[in-house]
Amino acid sequence: MNARPALVILICCCAGLSACTAAASKGPVTAVSTPAVGRPAPPSSAQAAQEYGFRAPAGSALSELGLDFQGPGVNPATLPQAEQAAIGKCGTITQDFTNAMQNGPLAGIGTLSNDLYNDVAKDAQVASATRAWVACMARNGYSFTQPQTVFFTELRTMFGGNRRVTPGSPVSPAANQAQIAVAVTDANCTAGADLAGIYFAVEASYEQQIVNANQQALTTAVRQYRAAYAKEVGKLPGLLKTASAQPFGSPAPGRPTSAAG
Repeated sequence: MNARPALVILICCCAGLSACTAAASKGPVTAVSTPAVGRPAPPSSAQAAQEYGFRAPAGSALSELGLDFQGPGVNPATLPQAEQAAIGKCGTITQDFTNAMQNGPLAGIGTLSNDLYNDVAKDAQVASATRAWVACMARNGYSFTQPQTVFFTELRTMFGGNRRVTPGSPVSPAANQAQIAVAVTDANCTAGADLAGIYFAVEASYEQQIVNANQQALTTAVRQYRAAYAKEVGKLPGLLKTASAQPFGSPAPGRPTSAAG
């Protein structure tokens, strides 16, 4: 099962959350009650696992959005120096703004994200469905202990153990058939245990509880982030003149990390 990122609060508010500061003295409210979800309907059909496995055609997701994937991007090192410098400056500006938001405005959201992930991971219904999935995979000869690890394990295996792959990289027919077999088994075991249906229903319940408990803070956060973003856009001409062309330095101290691993 390819679990979606744990905090759909971020999806709901998109790039519009800044600080959970409406009740700054107490911090965000993270208490949740265990939901009773029963046997929820699973997500959409896993038919793609029978055809592509974990190796969906390059650009397929972009094509659904009306965009055309033309293969690997241009290597920045081949571009003129002035263009390379401009790209670097844009990277620096983006990184600086992201760090500022994560260390201040988004810090509360990081707390909510980690707590929510841990709530779902510890939920008895999710744990039971996960055990059923593990047993099903084992009966079919696969020794995975967590569904989240299947995709990345198979991705590395099919590309010969490489951790970095490029869209369109060749895969041997044997490796491709092997990863499709794993994907089909994963899809069948996920459906049999109702793992995806239970996981997403439990997650949605916890998310809604956290949103409800922090609605005022989230509303304030949206307003603060939008103001910071608009201010940053207004400073762009000046920033493009003064920003470093060497982005991606060390992460800023205190940046929240995800428990999702």
